[in-house]
Amino acid sequence: MDDTTRLIVAAIAVVVLLIAIGALFVRARRKAARKRAAQVNPPQSKPATAGQLSSDDQQLLASLAPAKKPEPTPVTAPKRLADIPVPPRSDEKKPALESLFKPPTAVPPTGPQSQMRILIVDDNKDTRENVSRLLAFESDMDVIGQAYNGQQGLEMAIEMRPHIVLMDINMPDMDGITATREMTTQVPYCQVIIMSVQFETDYMRAAMLAGARDYQTKPFSADELVNCIRRVYERGIPLYQQYEAVMRAQQTKSEVAIIQAAPENLAAPVFMVYSPKGGCGKSAIAINLAVALQREHPGITLLDADLQLGDLPVDLNLRPTATISDLVVSSRPNPDLLPKVLMPHSSGINVLFAPQKPEMMELITGNMMIQVVRTLKSQATAIVIDAASYLTDHNLALIEAASDVLLVISPDLPSVKNARLFLELAPNLGLRPDRIVLVINRATQPGAIPALQIEKALKVARVFTVPEDPKLRLSLIKGVSIFQLDANAPSAVAIAELAKALWAHMFEPQPVAAEATPKS
Repeated sequence: MDDTTRLIVAAIAVVVLLIAIGALFVRARRKAARKRAAQVNPPQSKPATAGQLSSDDQQLLASLAPAKKPEPTPVTAPKRLADIPVPPRSDEKKPALESLFKPPTAVPPTGPQSQMRILIVDDNKDTRENVSRLLAFESDMDVIGQAYNGQQGLEMAIEMRPHIVLMDINMPDMDGITATREMTTQVPYCQVIIMSVQFETDYMRAAMLAGARDYQTKPFSADELVNCIRRVYERGIPLYQQYEAVMRAQQTKSEVAIIQAAPENLAAPVFMVYSPKGGCGKSAIAINLAVALQREHPGITLLDADLQLGDLPVDLNLRPTATISDLVVSSRPNPDLLPKVLMPHSSGINVLFAPQKPEMMELITGNMMIQVVRTLKSQATAIVIDAASYLTDHNLALIEAASDVLLVISPDLPSVKNARLFLELAPNLGLRPDRIVLVINRATQPGAIPALQIEKALKVARVFTVPEDPKLRLSLIKGVSIFQLDANAPSAVAIAELAKALWAHMFEPQPVAAEATPKS
């Protein structure tokens, strides 16, 4: 065997040896990671929602575990949590119980230039430290504390009053869902963001119902977490400022007064536009009724109450940046949030849009809808509601809150049949006949049932007709009202007359019917 052959054989042997050593090293690292995960989260018999960690959780903890010799801190913020070197920390402590219900001696100001106070609640120390290290790169964020379970997180939130609470779900003693629910009740000042490896819809729904303001699925990038915190903080600024003003005024008291919403403006009428059958042009009537009222009485708000499939963003050519779900911070919406959630349209009206995701409908109750209407009335001249075409708890609540219900139909047999069924049900809904207005849309279309025949069949006292008008459909395609497209169009004239009649019925004295003379 010559020298060249011997060198080749030796090189191959070295390579094989290095591969074997690398495999042993990888196996040892995996074994150590599993051991650390088992030490942090020992096996439990409780369900996952009560604190037990799944295999995915353990893999996440292993991926976030810091190396024995962390690399120097990079100049730019890393993009993933697992890339963040973590220095040792040993200053964790639980707050004293006697100070839990005392307001802080000084309340830091809240605003665009102030720092966001953040509390991290997670049973895994490595995760807490990694998130804390990530947020340290943001000059406007300050991690003021870390908690190892929901109970300690609740205690620290009551004492320290952070703006944002980053909450894990699966923790011992008190899980994140329960802790979020308690914070919503005891510390409504704090806005909770759930961060969890659980990505199932059930977990997200439970978190939102408990009062969480957002949900981040692990692993997430630095940009995703930072942007989420800033978004939730910005929406909560009016709540922070209002709450902190009360705290400053009551520094010497042990309890903080509950902030009440602005009083309801009883003079602001609420017109609910409803159709028991889709395709009747209900949204077109609602939009243009709001604009017609705006032309005579500025300050009109249009509420998209079709919480599942609202079409107003398309009809108005607007892209919502906030929706009704952002106004419902709690069971009593905060009126100071209205400037952020209402979107102005070129016609002059303000619009409150339905949630962009249909599943968010389940998180809004009928009582919340009533509170939303009352909050809108505090700052609006009148409210026009574009309601969904089915009777849900939301619509039943809105019927109770409405001054008048506009029953929109088209002049065809199925629409008239559905209208009759609704009118027969109205007494059971507490809807008096004098609060019902029948609007026959496209009354002059070919083959239509005559309006007089519909009026005779349905026996409604107040009846209005809107003629068939191609310009009305064209206005929706262009994202404007019929009054912006052509104020003299037949449909515009009819809707303007409808608006004047509704307003007059609300605020002008109505003639009193003469009493019938009894027969002798």
